[in-house]
Amino acid sequence: MRIPRQAPAALLLWAATAMPAQAEPCNGRFLNPITDICWECILPFEIVSPYACLCPAPWPVLVRLGIVFQFWEPVWLVDVTREPYCFVNMDFGIDFGLFAPEGTIQDARDTKNPSAFYQLHIYENFFWSASLGLTVDAACKLMYSGGPNYSVEWFTELDPLWMDDELAFILAPESALFANPVAQTACAADCAAATVGDPIDTLFWCAGCQGSLYPMGGNADDHTGGVMASTLLTERLVAKMHRQLIAWDTTSDHCGNEPGPLIKKSQYRLQITYPIPATVDGCPAFGASEVPRAAGQEIPYKGEDFGYLVWRQRKCCVSY
Repeated sequence: MRIPRQAPAALLLWAATAMPAQAEPCNGRFLNPITDICWECILPFEIVSPYACLCPAPWPVLVRLGIVFQFWEPVWLVDVTREPYCFVNMDFGIDFGLFAPEGTIQDARDTKNPSAFYQLHIYENFFWSASLGLTVDAACKLMYSGGPNYSVEWFTELDPLWMDDELAFILAPESALFANPVAQTACAADCAAATVGDPIDTLFWCAGCQGSLYPMGGNADDHTGGVMASTLLTERLVAKMHRQLIAWDTTSDHCGNEPGPLIKKSQYRLQITYPIPATVDGCPAFGASEVPRAAGQEIPYKGEDFGYLVWRQRKCCVSY
């Protein structure tokens, strides 16, 4: 479900004006690109080894010489909502006329096996791509570097695999190998590593402190609250994008991007943007403990849906 680079902003603006608003409430807030984004998360800007890079370029240049830079960029916005077609980060809901199940939440006070189901949307952070992102693209010569267009749009309301864990098995049959106590116990090490630094990429089935990335569906079991459940589902959706070859590895080759059907967790960080934006030290690694940032986030009614900003690490050959 890949669409042209200019489409995310145009699609959302068109939807807000051309489609009838939902009768049901849609809780969210329009993302303020100045005050709601943790801009310090773009750091560090690093020159990495090998310092010089030589990459292919179109005729008549053929090759281009540059310096290898590595940095973080805020690429995707993610809505985690109980109300279908509610864009939490855009603060509007759309009635597409297509049925989709609503989200459900059962916490430990209601049942011995707390569970949750949410609908998610992932789309380009056009505040970045329309401003500093253009400068980065020009410096990295991405038109020469290969790889897909990263203007991703995905609506889980239109994805039957998101609704049913058994159907999700079709996308990731290897999940059967990790449905055992030994494999899940290994996720404790991933939790510790992600909380103090970077997650363990070789434990690709683990979502650190949030549990397991499998099945790649919208059901989150055994959660301790909405922040944990929404964090887990956001991580699952990014992993699902990799499995579907929509999201690629952006850190292995400074001359371009590579297909990555298994998510490289260390190239991503998450920032919560709704209900309360985490703008200071707000970009933990995938799988890091959600406990420090969960306090005060889950508010009855208006604070039971969530918004996230996905930061992606990029390595590229910067040249002129």
